[in-house]
Amino acid sequence: MLAPGLACALVGLLLGGCFTDPLSVPPVEPRKVQLPGSGPKLEPGSALEREHKRLVASFGGEYRAPKTQVLLNAIADRLRLVSDRPNEHFRIVVLNSPSINAFALPNGYVYLTRGLLALSNDTAEIASVIAHEIAHVTARHALARAELDARSNLVSRVQTEVLENPGAGEFLRGQSRLTLAGFSRQQEIDADEMGVRSIAKAGFEAHGATRFLIALDRSGRMREAIGNRGREEGNDILATHPTTPERIQRALAVARQYGAPGVGEADRGKWLQAIEGMAFGEDPSQGVVRGRTFLHPRLKFAVEAPEGFVLENTPQAVLGVTAGAREALRLDSSRVEAAKPLPALIAQNPIENLPVGEITELTLDGLPAATGIARGQDWSFRVVLIRSGDTVFRLIYAAQNFSAAIDERFLASARSFRRLGEEEARAFPAERVRIVQARAGERPEDLVAAHMSGQPQALERFYILNGLGPEDQLAPGTSYKVVAG
Repeated sequence: MLAPGLACALVGLLLGGCFTDPLSVPPVEPRKVQLPGSGPKLEPGSALEREHKRLVASFGGEYRAPKTQVLLNAIADRLRLVSDRPNEHFRIVVLNSPSINAFALPNGYVYLTRGLLALSNDTAEIASVIAHEIAHVTARHALARAELDARSNLVSRVQTEVLENPGAGEFLRGQSRLTLAGFSRQQEIDADEMGVRSIAKAGFEAHGATRFLIALDRSGRMREAIGNRGREEGNDILATHPTTPERIQRALAVARQYGAPGVGEADRGKWLQAIEGMAFGEDPSQGVVRGRTFLHPRLKFAVEAPEGFVLENTPQAVLGVTAGAREALRLDSSRVEAAKPLPALIAQNPIENLPVGEITELTLDGLPAATGIARGQDWSFRVVLIRSGDTVFRLIYAAQNFSAAIDERFLASARSFRRLGEEEARAFPAERVRIVQARAGERPEDLVAAHMSGQPQALERFYILNGLGPEDQLAPGTSYKVVAG
């Protein structure tokens, strides 16, 4: 989805946080006593309400799935009753995002992306995720995280704003991040262990947590392979979460205290029935990435990034970066009155406080456009505005060591901007999770050929979605997840 705001700075792209931990934890406000049976509240105008709205907007809005929601609420209530704070209630919010993510606010709002729901294979697995987030809330991790984060930010502001020494501020901010990363890793480990104990006490299979973490690790490796991004082995000291293999081993050690795999509820049929028909992958109404090309079927346009870029579609903007992060791009849009000239619009919106000059007008696929350059000491930016009706699309290309050759690559990308015809725009139907039963003699390759042909790494995706490996055989009459339009 493309977000409004032509004055939005590119610094969010260049200095963005970890995708697996996108939250800035809001101040924890005084907790009101909740009566039994009541749910968590968002007081109008409160910091928690603002954070809730920001989260929902950042992850594509809420995803409406009534039958899934009923089951999630029932699981959460079972887990609440065996938690350290059984009088606290929780609300599950499903987010319309293909990413695999989960997090919670201190008031008991638990957020799960539909990508995470599709990865889960039974009630024990999804219960382990919910229990993990409930553990963060009941252990008051958010408050401790917010306090440490505030101290880190204060150190940075003092150095950059008071002492006017950005270099020292960055160094001290880095030192604070070491402390913050180590602290949050321990929080994640604690929440994992608390979550495993919680699902076992609630009657779910304790090994569900291990299975889900294995699926999470496999899914991450597949995404990196598709995006041609290598994964550094070992534990990154600045990572906000422990490496998944470490989490798997710790979860397995706790689960073994509650018995062998298969002890406790792990209802696969109930879970698959609950997610049947759920949207999978990118939502075409928010645009789709196909290699270096971004297409928006609803707004009916497409543009191709320069060679070497990897694109990420977010609800705020399309972001792109090259290996080594020496070049970057951002695509967003805004509603602008037609009378506003594009050259004036460029000139009135500096990039990273740099004035945009060398402004020229041009035409792209029959649409009026304007472009200019903002030159800085370390980074320079090529800005392109394209008008289609009352919508203005903005492309920002950024590069260190900006040169004429780099700028020509950026301009060639901008010239690739084109409008989609009706037929091409309709060629991107939404994909959904479908449940099929295997017949005698069918192999994973047969189900993939029948339902998932043309998808990248379709067979590996089928294995991961169903918790299978190449050595596993399909059981006749058993239900399996596939992805189809």
